Amino acid sequence: MARRSRAGLTGKGSESRTQPESSLGHLEDCWDEPAPGMSPIPRDGERLQGAWAASNGRRPAVLFVCGAHFAIRFADGIIYMGNFELDTKGRPRAMVMRIVEGPAKHKGQTALGFYEFDGEHLRWCTAGPGRTDRPIGFPSPDDPDYLFLMFRREPQVETRRG
Repeated sequence: MARRSRAGLTGKGSESRTQPESSLGHLEDCWDEPAPGMSPIPRDGERLQGAWAASNGRRPAVLFVCGAHFAIRFADGIIYMGNFELDTKGRPRAMVMRIVEGPAKHKGQTALGFYEFDGEHLRWCTAGPGRTDRPIGFPSPDDPDYLFLMFRREPQVETRRG
């Protein structure tokens, strides 16, 4: 994924934001905010926004969603970051996740998955990065062919400025 410059969003300057490949830096440095008034994500995308903690599944993780970007941090310290697209026409709803940062063997690959909201929980399943088959239904939580996690929304933390 090519990085966009802030100039393309604000019309000011022509410098591009770059980041050394040796460090992921800060999460907020890995994507640009959408221009005011633009909402490129569907209604489900709005529900996905925020932090989610896995409450069930074989790999404990925390999922962060901001706009059409994601970051997922597994308990073993592995982090994946990238962008996603949703297809809300079917049941369960489909998700295509493009991995921009993460383990070298998965960088640049796509993970096909699906999701559904279950009350205050998010049920999420994906095939391994680079696989071309999408799961067709939620597998058992211990199925080694797919990663199936149940997430619960993390409460928002208020911050003071001053």
